[in-house]
Amino acid sequence: MAGIGIVTDSTAYMDDAYVNEHDIKVVPLKVIMEDVSYREGVDISNEEFYRRLKESPSFPTTSQPSAGEFLEAYEEMAGRYDQLISIHISSGISGTCESARCAAADMKDYPIEIIDSRTTGVMLMLIIQDLVEARDKGMELPEMQALLKKRIEQSTIMFAVDTLEYLHKGGRIGGAQAMMGSLLKIKPILYLDGTIDALEKVRGSGKALDRLVELTREKLGKKKARVGYTHVRDEARLFELAEKVRKAVKCDRDGVCYNETGPVVGSHVGPGTVSVAFFPVD
Repeated sequence: MAGIGIVTDSTAYMDDAYVNEHDIKVVPLKVIMEDVSYREGVDISNEEFYRRLKESPSFPTTSQPSAGEFLEAYEEMAGRYDQLISIHISSGISGTCESARCAAADMKDYPIEIIDSRTTGVMLMLIIQDLVEARDKGMELPEMQALLKKRIEQSTIMFAVDTLEYLHKGGRIGGAQAMMGSLLKIKPILYLDGTIDALEKVRGSGKALDRLVELTREKLGKKKARVGYTHVRDEARLFELAEKVRKAVKCDRDGVCYNETGPVVGSHVGPGTVSVAFFPVD
């Protein structure tokens, strides 16, 4: 097989059937829970992880794939493709891109384009899906690079976090702030553009969803968009959000494109989190 192969990491949270159909190589990040390391999407299911997250006295940590794991993936894909695009979780929140670059340097004359997506989760998934479509239409590497640059620059992902507990455990906010926020039913809205930052704070879960919809409409205006959603153990809330968004903006496709956030990202925001991700389309 010739052409351009695609490599990504587990934080795109793509469906196995889609990955297999399009021959995408996924290199897993790891979550360390109670001194045991698990490969995301391989060694531990979302259901088991989130159950243990609630019960565990210690907070899990995460780690990037090693350069050796990337090298193994690249050598496998090099047997099937002339060149690779390797697109990954934002370098602002993970060292995954650096591991990928180290491995690519060891491949000598084999061409590998390392792409820092500046995002993760369903936003990364949407960008990869767009990349696959472009490749399957016969787009060459320079055009694909230009498309990726455009998509990354135009991408937006916002999260509504249901509880401050996990932001506190992960060290992003202090204990007093978490306690006061819980008493006042504060729901932070976060965004990811290279790094994760707070966008706004609202009171109540319903208002958080409504504000996500308003922000999405404000950013897109009348532009048509590719839209995706993600959740952490709350699919019903995801579909509630999707229904509101689809009434507010022009989506370029029927149906709801979504996934569930796995351990590496989900441990930092916690169950009940939902997000909307989008980029405008021509």
